[in-house]
Amino acid sequence: MTKTKRYLLFISLMFGILFNLGNPAIPLYTNSLGIKGMFVGFYLASGGLGLMLFSTIWGAIGDILDRNKVLAITFIGFALGQTIVGVFTNEYLILLGMFVSGLFFSGVLVNIYSYINDNYKDEQDRNRMLSYAVSLYMAGGAIAYLIGGLITRNLAPHYNYMFFIQAVLLFIFGLYIFIEKTDLVDTDTHLTRSYFWNDLKQATKLPWVPIYTITITFFISFSHNNVRRFIDYYIIDSNYSALDLGLLVFVVGIVSLIANLVIAPYFLKRFHNFRFLQFQFLFAPILLYLGFRTDNLLFGLYTFYIGYSLMLAVYEPTAISFMSDNKAVPQGILVGVRQSIVGLGMTIGFVVGGFLYEINELYVFYLAVIFYIMVFVGFTILIWIKKTEVVNYRKNYLKEAKNND
Repeated sequence: MTKTKRYLLFISLMFGILFNLGNPAIPLYTNSLGIKGMFVGFYLASGGLGLMLFSTIWGAIGDILDRNKVLAITFIGFALGQTIVGVFTNEYLILLGMFVSGLFFSGVLVNIYSYINDNYKDEQDRNRMLSYAVSLYMAGGAIAYLIGGLITRNLAPHYNYMFFIQAVLLFIFGLYIFIEKTDLVDTDTHLTRSYFWNDLKQATKLPWVPIYTITITFFISFSHNNVRRFIDYYIIDSNYSALDLGLLVFVVGIVSLIANLVIAPYFLKRFHNFRFLQFQFLFAPILLYLGFRTDNLLFGLYTFYIGYSLMLAVYEPTAISFMSDNKAVPQGILVGVRQSIVGLGMTIGFVVGGFLYEINELYVFYLAVIFYIMVFVGFTILIWIKKTEVVNYRKNYLKEAKNND
């Protein structure tokens, strides 16, 4: 394994660990302050708002500056946001802290994905690398929930201490990235500060297919982020512990890791991205619905919900791989626009989710089921429009496989 690959995968893993470490403490912390219902939605939406407003900007900054230094700043900035969350008990100042965290969170994935798209030109190598990066991010998140849940349980009732621990670790790792020298390729380094706004304007020049898939991304982001964050509250409000939550997310993370290491590369090699995406969203709504319809919550979560998580785990590398094929605009801008739409889906989704959760806790998850059905229809229509391209991809694979035999 090359130094470049090791470095990118290490950052992906630590991103998953350090940015998720405080998540198990959030529902317990807000509950201890008497903050529930719609205001919880505002808290979660504040992070999505940062993602929506600044992803494209972070992508453009990564295009014209040292992308490695930009990554370092995002880790240190997230540490600042988590410190604010831990210091204050006023609900509006906590909201400010979460917005600051979301602002810097928005710069991480856009630059990791752009690095990968710049450094791996061969489609199969790029697909594998994207799968590995997403796998390690998810594995890191799983580890973070397990460790974070255990630490949070031992910190009770001082749940805010968890955010201080997280901030210190983020700051230290941010410094490590800042001083680390890499041999990563950045194909857009010719772009200078004087062209910053011209770089941003290229976001308006995307072809229709990326625009179509990015629009679908809004509904996926709306649904999946609601599911994965409100399930934290749902488990805690169902009288399970932070450690129970951590164990579930850990198992989900390990399953997602296997999915990205084995399932995603296998199907991405054999089927066009659009076909694979259609397949994922055929099963995702069914599995999600069944996960919350069982009499025993934990049984439903450890069976159907894990199956749902497996489908969504392989979505991210599939979507990013498709985006990397478009060379009309720099990768930082292209991926940044997508991440901004992810942030828009998160922002609106969390606000709506907080309102629905206050009415009926299950309505959040049922709305996600409806949106996933819409996404399946959307990809089915796209495959019909791009039928020749999808069919030829499969034919070319079969032809190459036959020649290799």
